Amino acid sequence: MKTIKRDLILKKDTTFNESIKVEGSIRGDFNLKVVGNIDAGNIDAGNIDAGNIDAGNIDARDIICEKRIKKTEKARTFCRVFIQDKSKIKRKEW
Repeated sequence: MKTIKRDLILKKDTTFNESIKVEGSIRGDFNLKVVGNIDAGNIDAGNIDAGNIDAGNIDARDIICEKRIKKTEKARTFCRVFIQDKSKIKRKEW
């Protein structure tokens, strides 16, 4: 697991090939893909694709994950599309 001891500022589309723990928040208008889980304060990003997401508030366009875990009972998720259990989704060809 990669630990980031500050805010993670997304300046471009970003991919991590392992789980990440961000001791601050994740911010930026770019996409974030994590091959593993995300543990962070709040997340404000473009699209998010990850395993389990353990965070406070999340504000993103699209979120695809295994499970979204709220750090507090009042944490909110704002997005256009929210998909959980991504490993159970069957991909269709058109």
